[in-house]
Amino acid sequence: MQIREQILWGLFGFTILTSLVNIAGGFMGGDFFRGNIIGSLNFLPVLLVLLHAGWTKSYARGIAFFVLAGLTGFISEYIALKYGVFFGGEYIYNMDGSRLASVPVNVIIFWSFFIYTGYCITNSFLYWLGHKMSGRLLPLAVLMDGLIVVIIDLFIDPLQVLEGAWSWTGGSSYFNIPVGNFIGWFFVAIISTTIFRTYEYLRPRKDSLQIPAVHLIPVLGYGLLYLIMLAASLRYGMFGLSLIGSALMLPVIISNVVLFTKSPLHTLKV
Repeated sequence: MQIREQILWGLFGFTILTSLVNIAGGFMGGDFFRGNIIGSLNFLPVLLVLLHAGWTKSYARGIAFFVLAGLTGFISEYIALKYGVFFGGEYIYNMDGSRLASVPVNVIIFWSFFIYTGYCITNSFLYWLGHKMSGRLLPLAVLMDGLIVVIIDLFIDPLQVLEGAWSWTGGSSYFNIPVGNFIGWFFVAIISTTIFRTYEYLRPRKDSLQIPAVHLIPVLGYGLLYLIMLAASLRYGMFGLSLIGSALMLPVIISNVVLFTKSPLHTLKV
């Protein structure tokens, strides 16, 4: 096992440990999102994601991805907060911490991390199936990126509203959250990945880390995020949300892991 792979899996192991402690604390009356990448910036997950991007995409491309996704998220949030459009309605942030033009800095970073996760999971499906990016696959990959990211918001948004991170002035039958919010999430994600994937397609390069299994880490991270949100929804008695989140996230996680176990890994160059 290469030293960089050991570091990534080690950081992921520590992230799992801290998250399990957080889940236990949540069931004992604490805040489920405190100390996690969802509710605050935790050093280990941040370092894990940055190293994963740098070692699988090169640092230049990894930084470019996060800047692009964060900037797209920031612009959309700024427009939404100022004019009440883009995410289906008006809302306010109740989060502590630094802000950039009324947008919490944490939120900007979350956009980068969630979009990167969706992008990586789509890539892992392609790897396990032995497909290389093509002009025909690019639109399908972008669509999948957006759907995977929206699934996160369908689960996390009701929980964060309940925790008081933000609040909506109007909503719909989906836990009093506007449907337009999820449409907005979809477009923010696909705008970011369309630009980045198009650049990658036009300027292809070999990834820096030639270890296919490392591309399973974002999938397992997606699974860890699912467990945190599932635990929170169960503790708060939001059983309907638990079912919705499970029905949407579990198929993504399970199918990806199954494809990984069945892939001829010795023929894959990541």
